[in-house]
Amino acid sequence: MKTLVASSLALMLAILTGCSQGTPGGPGTTDKDSEKPLYGQEDNTFNLSVPRTSTSLQQGEQLETAIGIKRAKNFDQDVTLKFAEIPKGVTIEPASPVISSSGTEAAITFKAEDEAPVGDYNVQVTGHPTKGGDAQIEFKLTILPKDSFTLIMPDATSLKQGEEQTVLVGIKRDETFDQDVALDFGELPKGVTLKPEAPMIKQGSTETQVAITAAKDASLGTFDVKVNGHPAKGADASGEFSLIVVKE
Repeated sequence: MKTLVASSLALMLAILTGCSQGTPGGPGTTDKDSEKPLYGQEDNTFNLSVPRTSTSLQQGEQLETAIGIKRAKNFDQDVTLKFAEIPKGVTIEPASPVISSSGTEAAITFKAEDEAPVGDYNVQVTGHPTKGGDAQIEFKLTILPKDSFTLIMPDATSLKQGEEQTVLVGIKRDETFDQDVALDFGELPKGVTLKPEAPMIKQGSTETQVAITAAKDASLGTFDVKVNGHPAKGADASGEFSLIVVKE
């Protein structure tokens, strides 16, 4: 997985936006029996803030962002953050970040598994000070599918000792997937080599050629060769083909 720092994607993304100003916390909210003060209005209180511009996260990706704090006069405490209603397959690190008494925000990282469920979620954030009442705020987390692709593998390839063959590895791209994909061939039989050693299917291409060469003393037999496709960001895809090495 690659880290996206407040990057903006068009489609198939997760969008993180602030939903409301939330409710304040701190000693100033518990000094009275009346209703809690309005946002940022009361002495010795604080409010939490979440990103209000679109940021992005895909299945299989991670995102670095921050939860901020707005301090009223006389409020100088540490505030510990807790998260609730987090969708399955999504984690937050650290789980309990702290905004220090001299700080203005706490950095957090959202991580979505490849199979994190697609949908809209309202994540609750609670800020717990050393003294006084908790502050709360909510943000909307929308999980959308990752860009994806499928490798198209060659049929079984037969190769004589001392011979070179060219094989084509193709790619089927989802509509929004336009990345380079690096290919990693798994364990090859003894005496068999590739050129280039690190092949790649370039953005906009539908296939790449790989030359497979068998030395004169290459191992004989039928071998299953696994090929892993690694995009610039997002989840890998893999395929497999049979390589048959015969006598020259």
